[in-house]
Amino acid sequence: MSVEGLTMISYRSVACAALGAALAIITPSVQAKEPDARKVAAVDAAVARLGETMQKADGLEKLGHFAEAEPVWRDALNQRRKLLGERDPLVAAGMQRMARNIEVQGDFRRAEPMRRSILALLQADAASAPGVPEAHSALGYNLTMQGKLHEGAAQSYKALEILRAAGKGEAPEAAHALSVVGLTLDKQGLYAEAEPFYRRALDIRRKELGENDLDTATSYNNLASALSGQGRFGEAQGLFETALAIREADGTVPDLVAQNVLNIALNLDSQGQSGKAKMMYGIAINMWTKLYGAEHVATASGYNGLGMNYYRQDMFSMAAVQLNHALKLREAALGRYHPDTAESYGNLGMAERAMGHEKKGKALIATALEIDERTLGKNHPSTQALRKALDSAPPVSRPEPVVVAY
Repeated sequence: MSVEGLTMISYRSVACAALGAALAIITPSVQAKEPDARKVAAVDAAVARLGETMQKADGLEKLGHFAEAEPVWRDALNQRRKLLGERDPLVAAGMQRMARNIEVQGDFRRAEPMRRSILALLQADAASAPGVPEAHSALGYNLTMQGKLHEGAAQSYKALEILRAAGKGEAPEAAHALSVVGLTLDKQGLYAEAEPFYRRALDIRRKELGENDLDTATSYNNLASALSGQGRFGEAQGLFETALAIREADGTVPDLVAQNVLNIALNLDSQGQSGKAKMMYGIAINMWTKLYGAEHVATASGYNGLGMNYYRQDMFSMAAVQLNHALKLREAALGRYHPDTAESYGNLGMAERAMGHEKKGKALIATALEIDERTLGKNHPSTQALRKALDSAPPVSRPEPVVVAY
């Protein structure tokens, strides 16, 4: 499955919530440690600088300039540490923004240590206990997006266990954890098994957050992905369109709008509507290019889908160009040992074999098989399909709709 440009448990949980409120918490916390009037004034000035830095970073992200925002968030995090010390739980909030920024850029491996540090900081502070389940879910999502599916699922189930024990099994936080559990099943090709987790998350969000909330749109999208994976394309199309309408009406998440457009393209392709699908792939690629630049890993999902669109139409040389570009983008951003990189190796291998380049094509598919065996396991449906492809004519492979977890 493909990587989405913006990866998160939910939009709400990582959005830049009221900076003023956050700073209002920091100010008395630091002043209590520094009662001298001059020191209080110095703290006030430092808090003001932190606020300005956070607003600058948030503004860059709203424009889609995540790479430019990263050093600004790092500066904000260092300012928090200077104000509060390394172990203060409020430092975890700064680390959360840094981790989210890095994940948006597709570098889940680099964000993982931060996710683990956030969890440790919150676990060490009794007053921060309510944030621990969310930290487990966020770490679970990070691990899942790296292909560490069993570890990711374990973190998500831990979040659910804590929430149920606290009587919050139907709270919005539970929807986050349920969505990550669904994603781990989805990534294993277990779409029917993922469906009830996505449905329950959707029910919770509709009830607690409302029909037009961005997190509700995420759940519509996730459920549609599971239905499409089961071949229920008509049902999936309606849900994808519902998610798209919510996000377009909100107007603040153009990256998620692009991902919805891609998902609709993939779903159309699965129904043999190649012309409409090709147009939608182009729209998604153009949107991502405008947001992040032509070489961002988010665009790889569009190029991969477009390449397979050409493949199904027996336009193999054109398919190979698109698929090779997707492979380069994914390997550069995600590394070789990632399921999405394997997908690109396998799809390019099929295109090369279709052009008569048997040796080259089989070598590419063998690389994909090695990656999937290492990241997904020998019994994963993708692994099994690749193993069969080495011994027979390559089947037409459909890139699955992307899941915005959580």
